[in-house]
Amino acid sequence: MMISFILVSHSKKITDGLKEMIDQMALNQENVTVFSLGGTSDGNLGTDPIAIYETFQERKSDDAILVFTDIGSAVMSSEAAVDMLDNDAIKQKIHIVNCPLVEGAFMAAVQIENIDSLESIFEELKLINKEF
Repeated sequence: MMISFILVSHSKKITDGLKEMIDQMALNQENVTVFSLGGTSDGNLGTDPIAIYETFQERKSDDAILVFTDIGSAVMSSEAAVDMLDNDAIKQKIHIVNCPLVEGAFMAAVQIENIDSLESIFEELKLINKEF
């Protein structure tokens, strides 16, 4: 199962740091790819729905695309990127996860080595959400 983790934050430093942490500490698998999509295309704070959309298109052959976001417009930009897609098959693979960005993405990366379905990850993420 090929899975992409797309990290969306207003800060590129946050998503770069989280990607580095996941790549070094949690993922030893070739079936998971992590993308850092923090900030805007000109390097400022903000989010970039076009970059998110392009990553969705790039990863359309994956079995699942999990999107982890921080606050407000990171969620809206991710939803807008999904709305830009004209392929329902890709849309069905995308899951905008409702959990804290750092804790959720890291936990999912750790758990993905030991799960048999995406639903198992989603159940674990619900538990994290209750803690906050």
